[in-house]
Amino acid sequence: MGTPALTLEKGDRIKIVVADGAGATESLYVGTGETGDYIVVPLCEERGSPAPEESIQCLCLCNAQMIEFASTLLEVIDHPLRLWRIQAPKTVETFELRDSKRTRCTVSATFEAIDKGLVLVGIIRDISKNGARCVFQSNASAQPASLQVDDAVTLRCEFPGIPGEQVAPAKITDIAQTDSELSIGMRFVEPVWWVPPYH
Repeated sequence: MGTPALTLEKGDRIKIVVADGAGATESLYVGTGETGDYIVVPLCEERGSPAPEESIQCLCLCNAQMIEFASTLLEVIDHPLRLWRIQAPKTVETFELRDSKRTRCTVSATFEAIDKGLVLVGIIRDISKNGARCVFQSNASAQPASLQVDDAVTLRCEFPGIPGEQVAPAKITDIAQTDSELSIGMRFVEPVWWVPPYH
């Protein structure tokens, strides 16, 4: 097999979308198989996840650029843990994301899912004008199982250098949980002015 058109680092996130757009799954890249195919860990399998031999579209963020490539789910591995083997790309498409570059930070924030009766206090791990990722301790009093992708939420924080409380309505894009941390990605309903760059 030839050299893949994209070199990934372990832990890189790949969003896997069924070709007809009926479902999407966040995954983590963990390495390559014997034939050079990508091995990923699906983080949140739901209805609409791809089946073996199904065509998929993959998106990942690399050096402030969005990378997209066509692939195929080659195999589902169930032991010793759930893994997917996907075809490595021969070509990729690159999209500049300069206006939406994520800024890493540790800003305290309140995350509200009013329809679910949840209010969480955590930290914004990274943020752009179009979205953010927040993390919370897994032993928080919330019931994360009640949260779902596309749920309407509100992010509230006091952003460094900007006076007063900032409020951003958003929708959940992905949810990941470990023994110690609940991580929630969200996309803002509209770009927020208070996140740099300010031009």
